[in-house]
Order: sequence, then C-alpha cells, then structure tokens
Amino acid sequence: MSGRSGPRRIWLAPSAFHPSRGGVEELTLQLAHEYRRRGHDVTVIVHRHPRHLPTEDTVEGVPVRRIDLDLPGGDPRRLLRYPLALRRQVGALDDVGPRPDIVHVQCAANQVLPLTLWAARRRVPMVLTTQGEVTMDAGRIYQKSAQMRAVLRLGSRRAAALTACSRRAGDDAATVASRFEHAEVVPNGVDPTQWQVTPLPSAPVFAAWGRHVPQKGFDLLIRAFATVREQEPDAVLRIGGDGPEREHLRALAGDGVEFLGPLDRSGVRSLLEGCRVAVVPSRLEPFGIVAVEAMAAGRGVVWSTNGGLADATGDAGWGVDPTDTAALSEAMVRAHRDPLAPSDARAHAESLGWDRIGGRYLDLYETALGSRSAGASS
Repeated sequence: MSGRSGPRRIWLAPSAFHPSRGGVEELTLQLAHEYRRRGHDVTVIVHRHPRHLPTEDTVEGVPVRRIDLDLPGGDPRRLLRYPLALRRQVGALDDVGPRPDIVHVQCAANQVLPLTLWAARRRVPMVLTTQGEVTMDAGRIYQKSAQMRAVLRLGSRRAAALTACSRRAGDDAATVASRFEHAEVVPNGVDPTQWQVTPLPSAPVFAAWGRHVPQKGFDLLIRAFATVREQEPDAVLRIGGDGPEREHLRALAGDGVEFLGPLDRSGVRSLLEGCRVAVVPSRLEPFGIVAVEAMAAGRGVVWSTNGGLADATGDAGWGVDPTDTAALSEAMVRAHRDPLAPSDARAHAESLGWDRIGGRYLDLYETALGSRSAGASS
C-alpha cells in the first residue's frame, strides 16, 4: 500500500489509549509508529476517559483526539437523550480534521457506533478488529449489555473487513456477530529489538508474569510446580506482577516459588535472562503477547491451549490445558529437559515484528479501498 498508492490518512480507533496502559494501547501506538515510519498520516481517535484528559494531545509524536463516545446504558433519561448525544459524537468526528482514507477500530467498545455511522455517512471504509473483548472483558460487558451486542453486530455488517488477533478471538466474537466467523487472523506484534537472546541457564528455572487475577492461572501453575519439584528438586518458579490474587497465591506457594512483584520492561528482560522456560498458564487468553516476548528473548514457552496462544506461539513450544495440573507439570519438565532452541524461538518472534504486522494491515486497507472504488464505479 505505501509503495503503490502513496501516503494514506489513517484513523486508529482503539477502545483505550495512553495514559491508560495495556495490550490494545501498546498495539495502537506501535502500529501508529510503523505507519508514520512508512510515510502515512495517523491520528488516534479514542473515548475521552477520564474526562479531565485534553481533547487534543500528542503521544510519542502521534496526534490523539479524545471525544466523548458514551453509550447510554440502562438509564432511561440517558436513553431519551442519546439520539442527540450520538449526533454530537458524529459531529465531533467531522471536526477532527481532513477526512481519513481508512478507519481502523481496534477492540470494540463505545467507539464502534459513532465511528460506524460516521464512516458510512462519509463513505470511508472501516476495518474492525476484535482483541478478545467479547469474552475477556473483566466486567463481562458483552454478556450483560444488549446494547454492546447490537452495536458489534451493526459494526461487523458495515465494516469493509473484519480481523481478529487469534482464531479463538474471532470465534468468540462470532457468537455475537456471525460475520466474525470469516475474520482474517492478524496476530499482535512485538519489537524484537527490545529483547536480547542470551544463553539458556542449565538450572530448572521457570518464569511467569502478569496480572495476579484468576484468569491468568497462576494458582494452577503453583499447584503444577509442586509436582515439578518432585522430579526436579532444585526447580525454581519466579512469578512477576501484582494484583488482587497476590495474597492467595503467596499462601498457596511452597518451596521454590519466588514472587518478584511488579516488573517494568527491564525487569521482564532480567526475569527471562535468568529462566530456562517461560510459562503462560491462563485459563483463557485471547492472544498472549507475553509468550511472544519470551520467544523474542529466545525462551521456549509452555502455553495454555485455552485461547489464542497457538497463534501467538506459532504452535511452537508445549501447549497444554492448564486446568489439568498433572499435564501442566509434565509439560514443564519436558520443556526443561528438551528445550526449544533459542534461535527457533527468536525466529518466530521476528515473524511477528511490527514491520510485518503493520504491512499486513496496510495490505488489508488497500484491499478495502480497492473494493470501495470498484463499488463506486460499478
């Protein structure tokens, strides 16, 4: 797209963005950097939350426009006022600046309805990507809100293209909006240059990190690790992160389990340098960027088969149902005794570099723009 058609004007519309921190925020920022590197004009459009944030901002050189993109919820008074509020939201999009060539919605939330209506009115193709929000949202909003389900169905019908971060994420979205059955899988990316491959230590050291919440399955990992110690008495399990399950996990832990607390990027690098195997034991994971980061550092991964980690790892490593703690412990021992070659792990991570992921999306945009042109001329 960047070579054949020249620079494009792209709106990226995630469910949340900086100063909020998380997977979709980082994905959006990295795509914006990659597109700008290729000469495209990028603006991030996002719901203004909290309300004290400025409507116009710049994050790491990327222009950001924050707009109040609320849904009415169940409040009868807000429902009555919502048509006027929606009209204002769509009007605010007109005020952002020059019309984009493409709108890309990442992780469907409040932003879907106004952007769908605006894109249809302005005849701008829209790409809609699910990041597992249908089943992974902590508040289970899609299970509770008929509004959210209706909006996702509308957005999917009007979108020029649908994508999913993993096949599982697409299948989950299809339970609400059937068009996602045919969504193209475009995995999330990683910057391999941020990770260095170091020699594998010989000791049986396992590493895991993330939010200490039930979904991440650290309790399952701790139980499985007790069995690992029966076969590898010197084994060590290092767990990074924090969260509401912290005290429960500490109470559950036995010998050899070390808690490192919250880790920044440098802390995760140190954790991976000192481990032989990384473990991602999530009860459900739509993609699992932590697995790709571990592979970028040359580490093999024992990963949960409950979600999209097969797409994240390229099926390399050891996939296992983490709720079967006997099978999980067996996979951990195998991974220690017959590790994945660091060069193979790194090669897979490099296949998910942002240059390649950004290129796939740009090709998808070009196809959507070509379809619009063909439709307009027919």
